[in-house]
Amino acid sequence: MSDSDKTDEALKRVRHTFEEAADEAEEMSEKARREVEEAIDDLETRIERLRNRD
Repeated sequence: MSDSDKTDEALKRVRHTFEEAADEAEEMSEKARREVEEAIDDLETRIERLRNRD
């Protein structure tokens, strides 16, 4: 498994874990949920840019 595949899999696990936690945490506001989802999206974008620099 390449580093790229490992990174993709790690990001999928982060997103899935967050989604499960958010579903279980009724007190989490919709705004907080969107902010975390945006942070994960930003992380994916940064990683993709770093991959494309090579």
